[in-house]
Amino acid sequence: MNHNEFMKSMSGLTVVYIEDDINIRKYICEFLNRYCKNVYEASSAEEGLELYEEHKPQILLVDINLPRMSGMELVNLIRQKDRKTRVIISTAYTNKEFTLEAIELYITRYLVKPITSMDLVNALKKAVNELEESFSESLNIDLGEEFYFDIRKKVLMKNSDEVVLRKKEKQILEFFIKKDEKIISYEALQNEIWEDEVMTENSIRSQIRNIRQKTHSKIFSNISGVGYKLYRSDD
Repeated sequence: MNHNEFMKSMSGLTVVYIEDDINIRKYICEFLNRYCKNVYEASSAEEGLELYEEHKPQILLVDINLPRMSGMELVNLIRQKDRKTRVIISTAYTNKEFTLEAIELYITRYLVKPITSMDLVNALKKAVNELEESFSESLNIDLGEEFYFDIRKKVLMKNSDEVVLRKKEKQILEFFIKKDEKIISYEALQNEIWEDEVMTENSIRSQIRNIRQKTHSKIFSNISGVGYKLYRSDD
């Protein structure tokens, strides 16, 4: 990634920076504002947590040694529900225990003070790369048994091979993906896929059966008397 690409990628991101030393915080914030439109600063972990919850940043830059709640305690709290936000931590000294904990908490980069502009840019570039990789992966919907739906190409794949679907089969699969984890009723399928055409529940079941035969039996769960639910890897 060249510098122009980096600046373009950073411009639309939100960063929350947490540092209790006002002089360091002012310097780093001035630097961050050259790249990002949305930079929010906090002097404590508690204040930083409020900013995180309000602004949902893509990047969190946090000092370890904060009053009351430490930076690592804050990151640990956030990681209980969020592994997507990229975290860069800073500290005035190196510590093997912190380094090991940083690995477990999916930390992007561990910076030792004084932080140079080059150190920070390299850390931000790594964070941007990780965000882009995560976004790319999110465009492939896992359907189980090595099947996935490629959102960009709008095709069903097994590993690297395309699975050919008929028009109605593809429309049904895309409809379930669009509705995410919701249970889809027979009536909803009728209204969305067939619109003014009259389709019986048996006809809908036939289409579902066809998709199962081309993929696997668990791609749809039957919800008795209601409809179907699409496979999810965490079910």
